[in-house]
Amino acid sequence: MIVTHFEKQPAFEIQPVIEQRPFENPAVQSFFTKWCEINDSIQPQIVTREQWDSLKKEGILKKRPDGRQTLFIPENLRLWEMVGVMEVIDKDTFAAKPERSTEAKEKLLALGKTFENAGVYIARRLGGIGDGKELAEVLALELHQYGRSLTEGESQEISHIDDIASHNLTLEETGVIDRFLAGDTLYESRMHRVATLPADNQAKKDESLEAQRQETLSQFFRVAEKAFALESKSANKELQESPIKLKPWQSDAPIHNAFLRNIDRALAKQIETPKRELDTAIFRRGLEKLTSEMRERGWKHSINDFFEASGLNLRFEQESLVEALNISQLKTDLEAIREGGDKASISKKEREIADIIQQAVSDLPYKLDANNPSEMVANQYINCVGASMLGGALMKEASLNYLVGDVPEHSILFLVTSDGQVEWRDMRHASFNEDLTDEEIEGRRKDDKPLTVADIVAFSQKPRSEGLMFDIDSPKYREKLSWVKEGQRQYVTVFGPEYGQKIQILNNTGATLCRFGYHEEAVEAYRQAIEVDPKIAYPYNGLGNALRSLDRNEEAVEAYRMFIKLLKDKTGDDYRIKRVEQIIAKLKK
Repeated sequence: MIVTHFEKQPAFEIQPVIEQRPFENPAVQSFFTKWCEINDSIQPQIVTREQWDSLKKEGILKKRPDGRQTLFIPENLRLWEMVGVMEVIDKDTFAAKPERSTEAKEKLLALGKTFENAGVYIARRLGGIGDGKELAEVLALELHQYGRSLTEGESQEISHIDDIASHNLTLEETGVIDRFLAGDTLYESRMHRVATLPADNQAKKDESLEAQRQETLSQFFRVAEKAFALESKSANKELQESPIKLKPWQSDAPIHNAFLRNIDRALAKQIETPKRELDTAIFRRGLEKLTSEMRERGWKHSINDFFEASGLNLRFEQESLVEALNISQLKTDLEAIREGGDKASISKKEREIADIIQQAVSDLPYKLDANNPSEMVANQYINCVGASMLGGALMKEASLNYLVGDVPEHSILFLVTSDGQVEWRDMRHASFNEDLTDEEIEGRRKDDKPLTVADIVAFSQKPRSEGLMFDIDSPKYREKLSWVKEGQRQYVTVFGPEYGQKIQILNNTGATLCRFGYHEEAVEAYRQAIEVDPKIAYPYNGLGNALRSLDRNEEAVEAYRMFIKLLKDKTGDDYRIKRVEQIIAKLKK
C-alpha cells in the first residue's frame, strides 16, 4: 500500500485492484483450469512462490509424456507478473510465427507506459489543482507505480511526487494521456475548440490546450473530493437517522458518488487488463491450434474412426486447412492485387478467397456442442460458433477484413470488402451469402441518423468492445433462418473478430460448465461475457440459470430481469420473456 504524509489517505479504490492475487481464489483457479481445458491442451498447476521461483529457471511451461503441457502458476501471482506468463504461452503458441509471439506483450507494456505517464501528467499539474489536490497526488503516485510494475515485471518502490513531476513527456505522449484520462468525447471536443483558433498562432493553441487540460483535472478532483466527503457523511449513522430531509446530492447515492464509482470501475477495468489478457492468451492458442491442426475438407471422420479401431491413426497424416487451402499463397496473391489499388479487383479477390474458406469450413462434420478449439481439433467436428471461429481465424490468416455476427441461437460472419460492401456469410451454409443493403438495416447512430452499410464498414476498421447492434428486416433473412418467426426482426450484434469470438466462447463455456455441474465457474464465465458487452441479452439468462442452481435466487432474479429488459428492447421475443417471467414468479414465492 502507498503511505503518504496525509493523516487520512483520500484514495480511489484502485489500490486493492492493483494488489490483488487472483489465483489465491479457488473459484478463479477452477475457472482458469476449465478455460484452459476448453480452449487448449494446457493444464495449469498452482504451486507455491518458492516452487515457482525454482521452476522459472527451467521454464514454467513443460511438455508431458501424454502430449499435453503443464503451466505452472504461483498461488500469489500478481497482475504485473501475468505479462511474463502470457509471454511464455505466446512464444510457444507462435513458435512457427515468431513475428507474432510478442504482440500481446508489447501491447501490455505500452499500457504500462501509459499508466506511468498518466502519473507524470497529473503530478506536473498539481500546482493548478485546488480542492482535491491531496487526492490527485495519491492517484498520480498509484498510477505511476503500477505502470512501472507492469513495464518492469516486478513490484516497484514508491517514488516521491517531486521525482515523478520532474519527468518530461513528449507532445505525442501528452496527447495519448489526454485521451486516456479525458475519454474520446471530451478529447475530441477539446481538440475541436483548439482547431478553431488561428492556424498561424501555434503558441496560442498550445496555451489554450494546456488551460483546458488544467481545468479538466481541477474539475475532476474537485468533484471527487466532494464525493469522498459526502460518502463519509452517508456512512454516518446519525446523519442517516436524522429527521432533516437531505438534498438529492447529499443522499446515500449522490451524483458525486455515482461519478466516483464510474471512475473507479473504469480504472479497475484498465488495471485488470493483464488478467484478461492471460485468458485471451489461452484463447489465442486455441485459435492457432484450429488453423494449424484442423484437417483438410476432404477429411472423413467415420473412415478415421474405422482405422483407429484397428490401431491405425491416420489423422496426423492429413494436411491442416491452412496448408490444404494454401492460405499463404492466397494472401500473397491478394497483396499483389492490393498493390494495384483497383478496389473492384481487390474486392473480387477477397470474395474468391472467402468462398474457398467458406466451402472448406462448411464441408466439415457438424456437431451441436462442438464449439471449443480443443474439441474441434480432437474430433474434427464444428457447430455454427465453431464454424465462425475457424472461418474467422482462416480469414485473418488470409488478411481479410471480417466481423462476427451474433444472432439468436446462431453465429455468422460478415465479410467487409475493399469496395465498401458488407456481405453476410453463414459459414455452415454457403448458399446464404448476401450483400447487406441500407434498406435492410434497422438501427440508429448516436446522432439519430439511420444506420447504414458504410457505418458497419467504419466500425470494422475501428471496432469497439461493446459491439454494434442493428436489426435486419429482410424476407430473405427470415426465410433462410427457420427459427426466426415471420414478421419478427432479430437483432444482430457485430463485433470485431477478437470480441465476437471471445463473447461467444464465454457464453458457450458457461453453458457447458452448467451442464457438468460447475455452476460457480459458469457464473464467472457468464459475467466475463457480460463484461465484454453488457447489452447482449443471452448471457444474463445463462447467468440466471447458474445462480438459480446455486440457490442464489435474489441474484438470479436480477439477472433474469436484465435479460427480459434487453430482450424487450431488441427483439420483443414474447415466448422467452413469458418463460423467464414464470421462473421469476416461482423464485419469489
